Amino acid sequence: MTDAPTSERAQSYTVLARKYRPKRLSDLIGQPHVVQALTNALSSGRVAQAFLLTGSRGTGKTSTARILASALNCLGASRQGMEPCGECASCRDVARGEDLDVIEMDAASNSRVDDIRQRLESIDTRPARGRYRVYIIDEVHMLSASAFNALLKTVEEPPAHVKFILATTNPEKIPETILSRCQRYDFRRVTLGDITQRLAEICAAEQLEPQEGVLRMVAEMAEGGMRDALSRLDQLVAFAGVRPSSEDAEGVFGLIGRKRLLDLLEQLAAGDARAGILFAESVFDSGKDVAEVLGALVGLTRQLMLVLAAADAAGPGLDVTAEEIPALRRAAQRYGLEGLVYLAELLTECRQRVRRAAFPRVVVETTFVKLALIGNLESLEKLAARMDEAADQPLAPARAYMHEAPANVAPPKGETEAVPPTHATAPSQSGAEGQAVRRTATEAEREAVSQLKKTFRAK
Repeated sequence: MTDAPTSERAQSYTVLARKYRPKRLSDLIGQPHVVQALTNALSSGRVAQAFLLTGSRGTGKTSTARILASALNCLGASRQGMEPCGECASCRDVARGEDLDVIEMDAASNSRVDDIRQRLESIDTRPARGRYRVYIIDEVHMLSASAFNALLKTVEEPPAHVKFILATTNPEKIPETILSRCQRYDFRRVTLGDITQRLAEICAAEQLEPQEGVLRMVAEMAEGGMRDALSRLDQLVAFAGVRPSSEDAEGVFGLIGRKRLLDLLEQLAAGDARAGILFAESVFDSGKDVAEVLGALVGLTRQLMLVLAAADAAGPGLDVTAEEIPALRRAAQRYGLEGLVYLAELLTECRQRVRRAAFPRVVVETTFVKLALIGNLESLEKLAARMDEAADQPLAPARAYMHEAPANVAPPKGETEAVPPTHATAPSQSGAEGQAVRRTATEAEREAVSQLKKTFRAK
């Protein structure tokens, strides 16, 4: 029989992503341009009739839409900077998604024109409690063409008491006619430092004690999404308790430590293909997410490029500790900048292919073998120089060809004129037996060599 207190705690628990969802504009992480623009619009009263919030997942689009709706209808007597008070009945209802004046719609599951028309039937109705009726349409790019047409005129000239807030992760799929009628705000990916700092604040509030480096690992997996980072942290705490370690994070998320990844890259730079195959075998046999491992390798390659390109240890975008710099610089110098670019492109392509490949292990193993051969590659400049040298050298001797060719095979056209048949067996006038006879390259051959050199140099 289930323990009653335990059951009550499970039912009352709120995940971190919802518990620490921003409730004010100042709570948004990593979006200062959006915060300033909306705060100024609210304080000055210059609020547009329609807003379009775009950006990758987990960056705060839907949260901002709700905050803006709360600010427009907040019943608080005094509001500094036009922020919602978060305590009045309107703010509480909007946060729970129960406010009658804020109509939220998920276009992913309501994409038909009839769905839009049904929502717009009550658009002329005055708000029940607040000053505005606010329509929030999430994932608006999922609407059909006819649904966009039904929405078009209303978005352009809505009633004075109506505001539209559209949110999407794919603004390129929205018709230009809709885009031109909205104020657009692009949400950026949250930086690694901002995510790590926010996670540390939440851990302090929740009395969690993660070991050093754990929060950074969680932040790296989030790929710029604050919601993803909180969901990962929640999962890690459920697995390891209040004191998660780096080993716990590697186990639950299928990660591999940075040191082991760096050792792999150094082994591949030394031409050790066997090490790459054994690494791939260990990843697949352990059941780790191969795409996550390849993504970590791509991120490490980016750090190596920044270390090599930066004049000092604190270059732009270089988010590593001072203790890591020497090891990263040694590995980067083994590849060189051109080698690192090739490395990043090959790993990125492998990550894209591995999810849909029939034999993903073979794809990963062949990729590592290619990387082990990276030391045999030559730059385009060296190839062009070698072609220049080859163009200046004489072509193969015609006499040797006629000695080796079968009797019933005629020499190529053009060589019979340069070397008469009698010269194939007769000694030269100088008396040098077997001396090679040189010929001049044809116009077509010179043109082919010139074209190849132009092609390589253009790249």
